Order: sequence, then C-alpha cells, then structure tokens
Amino acid sequence: MDRLEALYSALEHEADTQRQQRDTERQARAALESENARLRDALAQLEQQATSAATADADAHQRALADAERALAAERGEREQLAEQLAAARQTLQEQQAQLNAVNEALLARDAQLRELAEQASAPQPSTNAESGLAAQQEAQAERLASERLNVSQPAADAQTAAAADSSEDQAPQAQVPQEQEAHQQNEVTLGEAQQASRPEAAPSPHALLKQWYKRYPDTFFKGHTRPLKIGIHIELLENEPWDDKLVRRALAGYVHLPRYLKAVRAGTQRVDLSGQSVGAVTEDEARHARQQLDELTRQQRAREEQATDQRISHKLSELMTKHRP
Repeated sequence: MDRLEALYSALEHEADTQRQQRDTERQARAALESENARLRDALAQLEQQATSAATADADAHQRALADAERALAAERGEREQLAEQLAAARQTLQEQQAQLNAVNEALLARDAQLRELAEQASAPQPSTNAESGLAAQQEAQAERLASERLNVSQPAADAQTAAAADSSEDQAPQAQVPQEQEAHQQNEVTLGEAQQASRPEAAPSPHALLKQWYKRYPDTFFKGHTRPLKIGIHIELLENEPWDDKLVRRALAGYVHLPRYLKAVRAGTQRVDLSGQSVGAVTEDEARHARQQLDELTRQQRAREEQATDQRISHKLSELMTKHRP
C-alpha cells in the first residue's frame, strides 16, 4: 500500500513537472511569437521606408531629368534664335555690302568724270581777265587733284558754272549792241585778235606742266619704271623752261612725291639729269628718307581711305535706318 502511494506520488510529481515544463514552453513559444510579430512589424516598417525612399529618389530623379530636358530645350531654342538672327544679320550685311559696292562704283565713275573735267579745266584759257582768274582756279583744282588723289566733288562743276556765267555775261553785251554799231564790229574783232596775239602764253598748271615733261624729257621723267633725279635738277629745268621758279618747283614736287618715285630711290641707284645721263648714286640717308616719306604717304592714304569708307558706311546706314524706320 505504501508502495502504491509512493508510486502515485511520484507519478503526480512527474506529471506536475511535465505540466510546468509545458507551461514554460508555452510561455516561451508565446514570447517567441510576440518577438516574431514585433520583428515582422519592424521589417514591414523598414520595407515601407525603403519603398518610400526609393519612390522619392525616383521622383527626384524624374524631376531632375525633366528640368534638364527643359533647360536643353530652352538652350536649343536660344541657339536656333541666335542662328536665325545671325543669318538675318549676315544677309543684311551682304545687302549693305552690295549697296556699298554700288555706291563705290558710282563714286569711282564720278571721280573719273571729275578728273576728266579737271584735266579739261587745266588747259590754257585765253581772253579777258575774268577768264584768266577762272584758269588760275582751274589750275589749282587740277593740282590738288593730282597731288592729293582725292575725289573732286564740286570745284570742277563750279568752274564750269563760272565759265558759263562769264560766257553769258560776255555774250549779253554783244546781244545788246545797237544796230548803229554793227559797222564797227569787224574793227573791234580785229583789234581783239591783235591784242590776244600780243599776250604771252598762259602758264599751265603744275600737273599739266609735268605731263609736258613726260614728253619733253622722256629719258628723265617716267610714267612707268622710274629713276631718281639729279640733285638740283630744278636749276636745269629753270634754264630750259620759260616758267617761273614757283611753278617749276610745284610740278617737280608733284613728281618726286609719287609713290613709284619714292620706291625707286634706293641706295646705290644712279640718278639722272635732263638728258638721261647718270650723275651720281643715291646714298643710304637719302634712301632712308625716301622710305620714311613713302611710309607717311601710305599711312595718310590709308587713313583717307578708311575715313572715306567710314563716312560712306555711316551715310548708307543712316539711309537704311531712315528707310526702315516705322
């Protein structure tokens, strides 16, 4: 009996132990399930945060790409606009250049006409004192045209106008001669011719005199290949020419200041006299002085051309602006 009770007590004790172990295991399982749930929640939160961050990054990337595309499109539009403006400006410049070329050709043609008129005006003009004064004006105009090589604009036209006015003034008294003086006209004409024959030959302009020297001294004065002149050749010219010292010196100055003459003044080159004979060589100092004069003439000519070009461009641009002004 006692053994049965002891066995029963041992069995109850073992059952209680097993029950306690099961309770402990159940509690541990519950704790593990709770921890697992907590971990799942944390994992879900982390996944949600990662998804939100990825979505935000993707949106930012998309926005950055959209901004870059808009900037590229704006830059492309600006470049196209600049290209159109450049093409329009190039076309405008080409049109203006063509117009300037036309203006330049017209100016050159006008310059040629005025040079011809100046050469015609430089011919000797006999007759009255008024006509002598007109001839002096025409000679001064021709001289300026030959020495400075500038465009002659109004002087030749003014000279012709003055000549026409003088001619009309000379003809007016003749038209008003009374009928009773017609018998004396022949005697007056004869007297005028005798007075004209008694007058000395009118002096030419320096430019016209230089043209005469080209023919009179072909071995000294050259239109093409030029040789330096003898020092003091103006003395020989005064001995051979009927003109005064001032006219001879001015005509000679027009020749020795030509660019082709200054280029011919090189060290060692032989100088020539009126007969074309060699009379000495050009020195280094003389050649250096000639180069300095040539450089100065070139600079002045370039400055005049640039100034004339700027004036023509400014005038043409003003005309274009006035024409296209709304």
